[in-house]
Amino acid sequence: PPGLTRAQAQHLAARAWKEGSAALPPAARRRAARAQKAGAEMSLTVVTDARMRKLNREYRGKDKTTDVLSFGQTDAAGEPVLQYEGKGIGPREPRLLGDIFVSAAQVRRQARAISRPVSQEFALMIVHGTLHLLGFDHETLAQENRMFSLQHDILAREGYF
Repeated sequence: PPGLTRAQAQHLAARAWKEGSAALPPAARRRAARAQKAGAEMSLTVVTDARMRKLNREYRGKDKTTDVLSFGQTDAAGEPVLQYEGKGIGPREPRLLGDIFVSAAQVRRQARAISRPVSQEFALMIVHGTLHLLGFDHETLAQENRMFSLQHDILAREGYF
């Protein structure tokens, strides 16, 4: 991502995973720990506004760009599946947790609008997207307060805020 190295992005995602997992209910926390131990993976893709708008329209019914979208593996009830499906998958085989898409142009606009370095805004998107993959959301005020507080704490500890 612009403003961050691959290593920085990976470190942020790992930190968000670790701290986000610790804040989950016990059963979900255990699933997250098993997935991490099994070498679970997620993808991060930086896209154009046009691609992000298409994804947002296709999957969320919103015909506009956005900063970040996360597509996690979920079960029929919409709960995050923190280990990949299938029998006989060995512990060394990758397990997909989900995909995070970030619009480079939207992140730059947001950073400029609030006078924040682009690297900080990208860092925020990585943490935010990772927390979504863990099942955090911000549909209600209580959910928003919990998720945004957690992402701020993670970024502050990492020196971004």
